[in-house]
Amino acid sequence: MAIATGIMGCLPHHFRRVRLYPVHAVTAAALLLGTAQIVRAGNVVLIKIKTQPVSPLPAAFSGFNVPQPRNGVEYFDPKFVAAVTPLKPGWLRFPAGTSSMAFDWNAGHLNQSWLNSLITGNPAPVTGQAANILTVSQQLTQAKGGVWLSDFATFANTLGSPAIMCFNTFTDTNPGSATQMALAAQSLGINVLEWELGNEPYLYPAIYASAPSYAAAVYSPYFTDLLAGAPTATVGLFSAGSYTGDSFNACPGLYCSQTWDSQLSAYTPRYWNASSTHIYPVMQAQSAESTIQFLNGILAHGSSDYINTYLAPLVGSGTPIFITEFNCCSSYNIKFSSYVYNGVFLAEYIARLSSVPGVKGVGVNSLYTDNADYHGVIQSVNDFESYLIGQVTANPNFSTNTATDPNTQFQFYTSAPGLALEVANQAINSSSQVLPTTVTGGLTVNITGFDGQPIPSVFAQAYMTSTGSHYLLVTNKAGKGQEVAIAVDGVKLTSTVNVTYVYATNPVASNTAQAPTNVHIHTATSSNLVFVRPYSVTSIQW
Repeated sequence: MAIATGIMGCLPHHFRRVRLYPVHAVTAAALLLGTAQIVRAGNVVLIKIKTQPVSPLPAAFSGFNVPQPRNGVEYFDPKFVAAVTPLKPGWLRFPAGTSSMAFDWNAGHLNQSWLNSLITGNPAPVTGQAANILTVSQQLTQAKGGVWLSDFATFANTLGSPAIMCFNTFTDTNPGSATQMALAAQSLGINVLEWELGNEPYLYPAIYASAPSYAAAVYSPYFTDLLAGAPTATVGLFSAGSYTGDSFNACPGLYCSQTWDSQLSAYTPRYWNASSTHIYPVMQAQSAESTIQFLNGILAHGSSDYINTYLAPLVGSGTPIFITEFNCCSSYNIKFSSYVYNGVFLAEYIARLSSVPGVKGVGVNSLYTDNADYHGVIQSVNDFESYLIGQVTANPNFSTNTATDPNTQFQFYTSAPGLALEVANQAINSSSQVLPTTVTGGLTVNITGFDGQPIPSVFAQAYMTSTGSHYLLVTNKAGKGQEVAIAVDGVKLTSTVNVTYVYATNPVASNTAQAPTNVHIHTATSSNLVFVRPYSVTSIQW
């Protein structure tokens, strides 16, 4: 099925995002027969790795947005820490994205008057999904007794993860707040990779009418105060990019993504030294087959090519780029976000960007979310949000420790995309160097958009650790398994390798509260040819 086009009018044709419109559901059987239709078969897939020249891989490259203000889970819940640890998270983002817009980090709560300034008025500056997130975040943060920087520090340090800090430039009027937060982070031992000023400012024209107004507004007091506390900080402003997940992208018009990006690029003085951006290619639900083929196109043409030819020239050569929220889909009720194929997409996209100079980190949104939001790579059998919000509604001063309260005993499980990222992060976040890697042979899969030409179903990226071990991350976007041969510097690899993989024969397979291990991780050893399963993410280590 073709995907409707017609937005992003002012962007280069090959970077236009497609709006996906709802259609009638398709049966699982139809999906199995039709999804990612095989175009042609090939012989054994040959993956060629060179050990020179190597490129440095930024430490902790693959991370997560951690929006704890908008859920009932405590950072220090031991069951949560145990669920997160296998994911091997690189960096972690505090306090959240949208929830940060009214968050008072020093009080550990969403400030009610700040919140009201955002979601009330005629018209209100913030509406829709964002306003709902802010409202629920205020209630849940109150219910669990606050979201505290000190608890986040313990959480991040326990996991060995650095942080990206999203500072509230929308409503934080506390004098010297950015200075104090920078000093507090240092005293708590948080290794901050980047400070972001605001979150997605391009989506709120009633607050930031243009990129120049945003850049001017956040300079003082926020940027200057931040540098008073952390003089060598890496500080990023937001580029909108081509995949905001919002109709804001529609061009032509004065307020669209390309206009925002070009204006920010031209702004002087360029006092910031990093760039933040978010990537959500899909805005609305569509059939699984159409979504898969569209995402295949994004992998081939909207990943490294997009960064190299669109974003990097705008933010400036050598400017570090942090993608601090990333997922297939922007709306939290698109179920595709929970499917195994989304895990294949996320893993491959991150791997593709790991070889792009200037990209310092990619973070999936999100580490955990409530049960109405399919973004979370960790889910719970019961999110207890109805209970917690009910308690706060009855008593606005209610608060509890949800880690110990017998009424809120969470049972966590990992989603299918979460397991795919667990496999991918084993390779990416264990490594320090990226090795030149090419793939020949094998099956191809269809794409929509861009040039419309089928692409190889198998993608691979090799890495090396600081101790000389090797990882090869392989994704298979086809519905058939394929044999893979590996050659290093022209010599066939014959040593026994350790293989870790997650796969499904159905691209819409997922884990649920009723079947939390439907999709699971497998391990094996292999020599000579490695069999790469259908719809899979595989880590090969030797």
